[in-house]
Amino acid sequence: MTFKQQTSRAFGTLGVAGAAGLLGALAFAAPASAEVVNIPINQGNVPTTAAAFEQSCDQVPDDIAADQDGWVFVLPASAGAEGNFEAVYATYEDASGALHEFNTDDNGGIVDGQGDNKAYIITPAGWTLVDATADVNDPDDGAKFNLTHACAGTPANGGDDEPTPGDEEPTPGAESPTPGDESPTADTTVPGDEVSTTPAAGSTLPTTGTPLTVALVSAAALAAAGAALFFVMRRRRAAENW
Repeated sequence: MTFKQQTSRAFGTLGVAGAAGLLGALAFAAPASAEVVNIPINQGNVPTTAAAFEQSCDQVPDDIAADQDGWVFVLPASAGAEGNFEAVYATYEDASGALHEFNTDDNGGIVDGQGDNKAYIITPAGWTLVDATADVNDPDDGAKFNLTHACAGTPANGGDDEPTPGDEEPTPGAESPTPGDESPTADTTVPGDEVSTTPAAGSTLPTTGTPLTVALVSAAALAAAGAALFFVMRRRRAAENW
C-alpha cells in the first residue's frame, strides 16, 4: 500500500511540473511570435510638399529651425500592429530633383503618449515627400500608415530656384575681358610708327630739315663771294682805263 501511494505522489508531482513547464514555454513563446514587418505609407498622401499638406506643428520639436519642415506620421489602429512604430524611412526630392533618404533614427523620432502612435522626421524646407515605409510589430495583412500633418518652414533661398549671388555660372562666350586683354580698336598706330608719306614716282617735294639749310647757306656764301669778285674786277678795269 505504501508503494502505491508513493508512486501516485510521484506521478502527481511530475504532472504539476509538466503543466508548469508548458505554461512557462507558452508565456515565453508569445512575444517571440510577434514579427517586425515593413509596411508602406498610404499612397494617397504622396507626393507632397509640407506646405501643401495639412498644417500643424504638434508632435514636432519646438526648436525646429525656420528653414526646416517637420513631417508627422501616424500608425492607425486599423493597421492592427502591436505597439508603436519601430522606425519610419522616407524618401524626399530636393529642388534639383535629387533624392534623399531620411529616417526617424537619424532625422527624427518616435512620439509616445500622444494617443495614436506617431513619429516625426525633420528635413530642409521645400523638399517633396515622394515615398515612405515603416517597421511595425505584427501588423494585419495590407496594413498602411499615414502622413497626418506637416509643419512647413521657409526655404533658405526664399523658395525660388535662382542661384544665390556669387554662385552664378558664367555664360559661355560672355566672359568679361581681363584688364589689359581687351581687343585692340581699329586704330592701332603706335606713336613713332606713322605711315610713310613717300611721294609717288615723278613727284618733286621740297626737302626739309638740315640738308635744305646747308644748301641755302652755301648759296648765300657763293652769292656774296661772286658780288665781291665782281666789284674787285670792276675797280681793276677802272684803274687800267684811268
